[in-house]
Amino acid sequence: MKKNIKNLLTLCTAGVFALASVSCSDDETTAVRPNVSLPEAGSQTPVAVTCDEVLAGNYSHSFTLKLDEPSDIVAMGDIKVDPALVDAYNAEHGTAYVLMPENIYRIPYDNFVIAAGQTESNALTVEFTGSLYGLQKGTTYLLPITAVIDETIADKVYCSDVAHYIALDVDRELIYTPGLSMQNYSSAMYRTLSIPNNEVVTIEGNTHTFEMRIFCYGWHSGTNYIGTWRGQDTGNNNEAFSGCEIRVTGEEGASNIGNRQCDLTLASQGKTISTGTWHTISITCDGTQTGQRQEVAYRYYLDGELIAEAAPTKRFGPTSSQRFQVGYTLTGFQFGYASSGYYFNGLIGEIRMWKDCLTQEEIRSHLRTVENPSKDEMYAYWKLDEGEGTTLKDSSGNGRDLTFPEGTEVAWGAELED
Repeated sequence: MKKNIKNLLTLCTAGVFALASVSCSDDETTAVRPNVSLPEAGSQTPVAVTCDEVLAGNYSHSFTLKLDEPSDIVAMGDIKVDPALVDAYNAEHGTAYVLMPENIYRIPYDNFVIAAGQTESNALTVEFTGSLYGLQKGTTYLLPITAVIDETIADKVYCSDVAHYIALDVDRELIYTPGLSMQNYSSAMYRTLSIPNNEVVTIEGNTHTFEMRIFCYGWHSGTNYIGTWRGQDTGNNNEAFSGCEIRVTGEEGASNIGNRQCDLTLASQGKTISTGTWHTISITCDGTQTGQRQEVAYRYYLDGELIAEAAPTKRFGPTSSQRFQVGYTLTGFQFGYASSGYYFNGLIGEIRMWKDCLTQEEIRSHLRTVENPSKDEMYAYWKLDEGEGTTLKDSSGNGRDLTFPEGTEVAWGAELED
């Protein structure tokens, strides 16, 4: 919901306004100067913006600049944010405001013009991004907007020392989960990262639980390929394989989870995953390796709810009639798929590889994060909460960090938890 809040700001003579402390010498004089009238001139009370308005998305604050009488020349200039005015405002008013971070807002167009013979400028807008990431409960954030007069008419302009302020009061705890942003396809981001020193981690008996957290902004009509753990088949000449591919098919968000070491492809189809919220995907395997179809081995949980289950179909043995031999290992993680048509418009959060086949109760106990990870319980645990840099730290204690090549521009993001 886009709201426009109009606040009249004025400028003088040549039609240039003053929104803040733009310095002009006191001895500047002109034959005639229009009177400046600003709604904020008396109290300088900030325009109040709420968390609900910002989080609803597409919120903006708009204003124009006015003269109290027409001018015979074009007036022009820029608006800008003046961080120094926050301390000045606090000192004058006894407040404790904090400068509003740049990731919270954007000013798409910062030039103003008042045409000759007119008294009102074009609309100027502060757009809010919809994110409150990094803001603290109980803090009010202030955005002081000032004017910069075009230097070609600066000697004709009377400048007010009044600023235009916008204040955002954070009245709640904001829990954001960070992650890798896969929104814009690039070969630098969509790639496989290997465990250091080419370590091949044996998954004993194939008993494991694979978990990912994802946030999707919107599914596209093709295959939305999110990621998979990677391994080598030690029973078949160390052939590389994808352990369990997390995929979504079509704009409705129908899951399609499975592949060589995860027999959930058919069972998981058609189970939708909604957009605009964080989800935890958990895939468990109880270690059944014999291909006995009557035994459930794989289970798919979405946010702790059992969505699908399937018996294994893979066979063990030395001949092709028995499909292939299987030696379960972990060698790294594949982010996305190396084709722009398979891109994922979202964030990838935590990635966990457990040594045990977790129960539903165990899965529900750590949907958002694992409080006390242990290398005795996990093969690897990449939180993806760095927010910068190229290294994804392994929080399991096993030292299995994943690192993008030097110079890679890694994209990061964060979204609010429900």
